[in-house]
Amino acid sequence: MFAKRFKTHPLRKPQTEYLARDKLAWLLVMQALLILPLLFSLPFWLWLVWAITALWRTQMFRGRWGAPGSLVKTLLALICAGGLFASYAGKTGTEAMVGLLVCAFSLKLLEVNSARDAQLLVFIGFIITATQFLFNQSPQAAAYAILCVVLLLASWRSLYLTHTQTTGLRLKRGAMILLHALPIMLVLFVVIPRLGPLWAIPTQQTAKTGFSDSLSPGDLGNLALNRAPAFRVEFSDQPPAPSQLYWRGLVLDSFDGRTWRMRDSWGVQPRNSDETSIKREKTNYSVIVEPHGQPWLFSLMTPQRVNNPSNSILITADSLLMNQIPVAQRMRYEVTSALQIDWPEPPQLHKMQRDFYTRLPRDSNPQTRALADSWRSQNLGDEQIVARALALFNREFTYTLQPPLLGEHSVDEFLLVSKRGFCEHFASSFSFLLRAAGIPARVVVGYQGGRWNPVENYLLVSQSDAHAWTEVWIEGKGWQMIDPTAAVAPNRIEQGMNEALGESDQELIANAWQSSQLLYQLQLRWDAANYTWQRWVLNYDTDAQEGLLSRLLGGSEPWRLTLWLIGLGLAGAALFAWALLHNNQSTELRPETRAVKKLEHKLTQLGYQRKPGETLRDFIQRVLYSEPQFKTGLTNIAQLFEQVAYQNRTEQLVFLEQAIKQFPR
Repeated sequence: MFAKRFKTHPLRKPQTEYLARDKLAWLLVMQALLILPLLFSLPFWLWLVWAITALWRTQMFRGRWGAPGSLVKTLLALICAGGLFASYAGKTGTEAMVGLLVCAFSLKLLEVNSARDAQLLVFIGFIITATQFLFNQSPQAAAYAILCVVLLLASWRSLYLTHTQTTGLRLKRGAMILLHALPIMLVLFVVIPRLGPLWAIPTQQTAKTGFSDSLSPGDLGNLALNRAPAFRVEFSDQPPAPSQLYWRGLVLDSFDGRTWRMRDSWGVQPRNSDETSIKREKTNYSVIVEPHGQPWLFSLMTPQRVNNPSNSILITADSLLMNQIPVAQRMRYEVTSALQIDWPEPPQLHKMQRDFYTRLPRDSNPQTRALADSWRSQNLGDEQIVARALALFNREFTYTLQPPLLGEHSVDEFLLVSKRGFCEHFASSFSFLLRAAGIPARVVVGYQGGRWNPVENYLLVSQSDAHAWTEVWIEGKGWQMIDPTAAVAPNRIEQGMNEALGESDQELIANAWQSSQLLYQLQLRWDAANYTWQRWVLNYDTDAQEGLLSRLLGGSEPWRLTLWLIGLGLAGAALFAWALLHNNQSTELRPETRAVKKLEHKLTQLGYQRKPGETLRDFIQRVLYSEPQFKTGLTNIAQLFEQVAYQNRTEQLVFLEQAIKQFPR
C-alpha cells in the first residue's frame, strides 16, 4: 500500500515562490541607489554590469527572456573578473575588493526568485552601504547612507507583506525600524572600544589635489584658482600672527635648470633629538588634513612633537612631517611647533652639505650667475647679498597670476626680462641667485595663511593658499626662512592672496560665494558643520572616548560601563513596556478606519453616537433620518469608505479623508 502511494505521489521539486512586481521593483531601485555613490570611485563599467542584469531580470519577469544557464553566469563572472583585473592592472586593494563585491551584488539579481533569495540580496546591500564610507565620510555621505538603510529596511519588510502599501507608507515603516534601533546604535558607538575606523584602510587612489614633490613655473599659480580645502587647524591658545603662518610641506633642494625637486635620501630621514637648541614661541594645534594621496603633512616652522592615534607620523631631518602611508582619507594629528629657535652654539653645515645646497646645473642661466658674481666681487657678506636680492625684488617685480611663459633659461628671463610672476617664480629665482653667489639655499613649498572661521574658531587653509618660499643658511643662525614674495607683495602675507592681486587677476579668482555676504556666511557655516562632523564623529578615537566617558560616567572602567549599560537596558525595557501598555489602538487601525473615527468624533459633537457593531452605512442612515441636509456629504463618504475597505481601491483614500475633513460644510 505504501509502495502504491509512493508511485501515485512521486517526489516533486519544491515550487519556486516568484517575487511580485512591486517587490522586484523595490529590489531594482534599492540596488541602483546603493551602487550609485560607489561609481564615482570605481570603474564606470560596473554601472553597465548592473544595467544589464537589471534588464535581464526584468525581461525574465515579463516572460520575454529565460533564466541564464550555468554557462552564461560563468561567462558573466569571468567578464567581471577580467574587467577588474584590467581596471586595476592586476593589483589587489580596497577598490578592487569593493568592485568585486559590487559585481557579485549585481549578478546575484539574476538568481533572485523567492523572498529568501531577495533577503540575501538585502543583507549584501547592508555591506555595500558600509563600503560607501571607504571613499567618502562627509555628513552628506552619512545622510545618504541613512537613506539607503531606510530603503533596505523597507525593501526587506516589503518581501513579506501580504497586502499592498503605498511607497510613502513603506518608507515610513522602514524609517520607524531604524528610529527604534537608533538609541542602541548611539550607545554602542559611545562605549564600544575603538578599533580604528573602516575608512582608515589604505586605498589605491592617486593624488587628488595639491602640489607634488617638484616645482616648476606655473604650478602653484594653477592651484591659486582652486578653492578646495587643504586642511583645517584649531589652536590651543592664541593663534600666531599671519606673518608666521607658514605651513611647511616639502623641502625642494635639487634644481635641474627649470624644476626644483625633493632629494630622495637625506630629507626623509628621522630627526635626531636635539636638546642643545632653545625653542621659543611654542604653539600647540591640531590639524585635520584632507586626503591628497601623498605621505607629506603640514606644520608650522619647526615641529617638536607630533601625535596621532596610529602613531604613523615621523619628523624628518628637515623638520617636515611624513606619514608612513599616503594620506588617502582625512586624518587628524596634534603638533607642537617652535616658531623660533636659538642656538647656544653656532650650527654647522658640513662641506658635503654646503656643496649640495649650492649646486647648480652647468651652463644654466648665465646672466643670473654673472649678477651674483658681481655682488660677490664687491666683498659683500651673505646677509648683505640676501638684503640686496630682496631689494631687487622689492623695486622691479610684479605679483601676478598671469606671468609670461619662460624659455630655457627661465631664471634669466624672469629676473632680467619679464619680472612678472607668482610665488614659485620668486622663490625659485631667489634661491638660484643665492646659490650662484655661493650661499646655501633651498625652496620650501606648503601653504601660507588661511581664512579664520569664527563659527567654530578654526583656520581653514585652502588649496589657493599654496605658497613657495626660500630657506637660506646663515652662518651662526642655521636655516632661516626668507620669503621673497613678501618683498614684492607684502599684502599677500598679511591679508591673503586676494589683496595682493591686480584687477585682471581678481577676475580670474572671483566667485559667487565671495561676492555675496549672505552666501559667504552660508559657506562659513557649512564648512564649520563639516569640521564639527570630522572632529566629533570621524575622529572619535580612544582618547576622545575615555574623555567623554569620564565626563558622563566618572570613568571608563569595565565595571562602571557594565552597570550603566544594565541601567540603560532596564530603563529602555521599562519605557518599551509602558509604550505597549499605553499604545493607542488607533495606530493599528487601517487608514480608512482611522479616517472614519474622525467622522464619528464630529457626529458625536452633533449628538449622534455610533453603536457597537453598527455598520457605517447604517449609522449614516440613522443620522440622515434626523439630519437630511447632510445627505450629499455623508452618502459620498459611505461610498468612498466601501470602495477603499471592500474593493481595495486605495487611490480613493485621499478623497475619503478630504470629504471627512470638509464635513459638515
